Amino acid sequence: MPLFDFPQSSYIVFPLATLGSYLSQIPVLAYLAAPGGLGARLVTPLLSRALVRVSHGAATLENSPQKAIVLLTGFYLASVYIGSAVLSTYGQLLGNKGGYKNKEPRFNKRSLPSGLPHRMVATHEALYDIFPAYAVTAALLASTLTTNSSSVPINALALHVFLKVAVFPAAYLLDIDPLRSASHMGSIAALLVALWSVVSERS
Repeated sequence: MPLFDFPQSSYIVFPLATLGSYLSQIPVLAYLAAPGGLGARLVTPLLSRALVRVSHGAATLENSPQKAIVLLTGFYLASVYIGSAVLSTYGQLLGNKGGYKNKEPRFNKRSLPSGLPHRMVATHEALYDIFPAYAVTAALLASTLTTNSSSVPINALALHVFLKVAVFPAAYLLDIDPLRSASHMGSIAALLVALWSVVSERS
């Protein structure tokens, strides 16, 4: 049986396994988002370089966490609402014999067979589903972070975006469902780590 697949008779095990899968991602993402972790060494420097370039050297992650969040959110927003929208409409074009009908755009999704075109549309919808949780988290961080704050919240936020924009779509489109599920769970855990790090710092 493929990973994350459960028979219908597993009505007791399934919710426990699902909850356990989400909870198990929290310590992993906390480790990755810690100073010196993978997020700090790989993902966050990309954000830092982009921030320095956009601000012509006037802003850094350390002295401008709010600007970093705005930049990260702008990239994420464009990826979800423009990039994945193009992906979705292209999937609808490929998956319908009559092509893409702009008159009733949501009707195009109803007749898609399983396969790559369906996964292209589903990727777009899944990114839409999770963006509000990111937006709320980003807004809370932007209103609470200061120049003296830990780097963990920004690292975790950057890891969330990396998992959702790079790993999750690639896994979905390539039909690697265990990686797709793990990257989704990791992205949720990253948001929880970001929020918890702010709460623990304030207490």
